[in-house]
Amino acid sequence: MKNCILCQSSDSTTVFNENGTAILQCSNCGHIYSSYEQAEHYDGYWEGEDQTYDLEWWDKAHRPVYRDFIKSYLQAEKGKLLDVGCGLGFFVKAVLTAKPKWEAIGYEISKQAVAFANVQNGLPTVYSGLVQDSKLPSASFDIITLWDVIEHIPKPHSLLTYLHSLLKPGGILFLQTPNFPIQLMKANLKVKLRGMQEGGHYLEAKDHVNNYKMSTLAELGKQCGFIEPRYKVLMPILSVAGSKSKLAIYAKLAYYYLTKWIFFLTFGKVNWNNTLFLTLKKG
Repeated sequence: MKNCILCQSSDSTTVFNENGTAILQCSNCGHIYSSYEQAEHYDGYWEGEDQTYDLEWWDKAHRPVYRDFIKSYLQAEKGKLLDVGCGLGFFVKAVLTAKPKWEAIGYEISKQAVAFANVQNGLPTVYSGLVQDSKLPSASFDIITLWDVIEHIPKPHSLLTYLHSLLKPGGILFLQTPNFPIQLMKANLKVKLRGMQEGGHYLEAKDHVNNYKMSTLAELGKQCGFIEPRYKVLMPILSVAGSKSKLAIYAKLAYYYLTKWIFFLTFGKVNWNNTLFLTLKKG
């Protein structure tokens, strides 16, 4: 039986069962996690002899949210950014293109993804390996980003504590991850309409080993030394489960604007967006 990473309690209840893999909610603090035992540094996400990358998804569909991030958080003329788990390097490329006076570095454990970033994306500042082994100078970054990374890490405290040491005083850690309560609602609706299907896309129980809501993601940051958790609603990824339907994209945008207004009108208390965008500050 796995223990909760936030409070160490082993008391939990099952909130979803994905083809035999239970997703559990801690009865003590409410954190949600998968019962699946994933390797701490799983590097198979980008790997494979016949691996191909959907560039419509990883590049084109992500451009609006990257632009929104840059507009919101990179207002200074120059600075230094680290993207952890940078994949193919498209976010690093977006920063360097929009903010040429910024220095942007990426770290990714998949050698295959780093090779793509280095060669196809022309990014010599994307490096292979664990960022914890990088020997980067402490207190040297203005902002560190993790896009769709934190949910994959079984025990994230040591990573976030290390990243805290890399930030300058007043520096910002940015975390982006699925908003679990909304994802759970969507998964339950799919099961109700079509039943549980083998290989169906629900909550990725063997991939997303920790699942976060606003309170638990902020608590994780607090436990790793960060202060001032602040949520924001940014643009969505403009693709819907691989669909090329423009109607689906318009529906996704309409939902984004609805959730943004609800977030604004409730002073950030109600977040129905599909994704959590959190900044944490180093004091």
